[in-house]
Amino acid sequence: MTLELQDIDIQVDFPALARCLFESYEEPLQKFFHIFFPIHGTGDQPRETAIKECAERLKLWHTHDSTSYWQKVVDTGTGSIAGGALWNIYEENPFNNPHPSAVTWFPEDGSREFAEKAIKNHAQPRSKAAQRPHIYLFIIFTHPKYRRQGVGQQLMDWGVKKSNEMRLDIYLDSTPHGRPLYEANGFEYIEKNINVPTTENPDDAWKEIEKKVGPFTFWLMRRLVGS
Repeated sequence: MTLELQDIDIQVDFPALARCLFESYEEPLQKFFHIFFPIHGTGDQPRETAIKECAERLKLWHTHDSTSYWQKVVDTGTGSIAGGALWNIYEENPFNNPHPSAVTWFPEDGSREFAEKAIKNHAQPRSKAAQRPHIYLFIIFTHPKYRRQGVGQQLMDWGVKKSNEMRLDIYLDSTPHGRPLYEANGFEYIEKNINVPTTENPDDAWKEIEKKVGPFTFWLMRRLVGS
């Protein structure tokens, strides 16, 4: 078996990337994932609908964002996607002219309000620390079948090479599961971010998503050029 880093095929790959993304974050289950890519309902069909919506949204985000760079690692023996990463390369300070997008993947009720506040909280540490051109690792994942086989390192090597070539620091928001890879690649801790959205009058939809997701914690990390 050979695992090979490749550029994605924009017209073909997003359904397989979305499925790999879901399977990666479901094992082990990472509750915060619901904020970005929710499954509305229970059973196989709502999950399939969610994966389809995820693929469409990832493609839309990518094609409308000039800072977006996707990479995949492929099992060349089977053609299966073993992992992927989405990097944003900001050659200008992205916080000078932010472009917030509506959280359309939730209905217009308390669940959307919860998700919007969670996403805003999630971005706050980087918005303070990275007021300059930089690279941001937005998404990285490895399918459970291919873990501990160097997939994450291949994806990380791509970003580090770009960082050194462009003389841009890398920022990311780390889960506990990702910390060993980032630490091994010279990332340092900037800020712990405990995300607890609040509202004065939560409706039933807010309470439901709050129970499902709960508070979640990320660590803003940075790798300086040449580290």
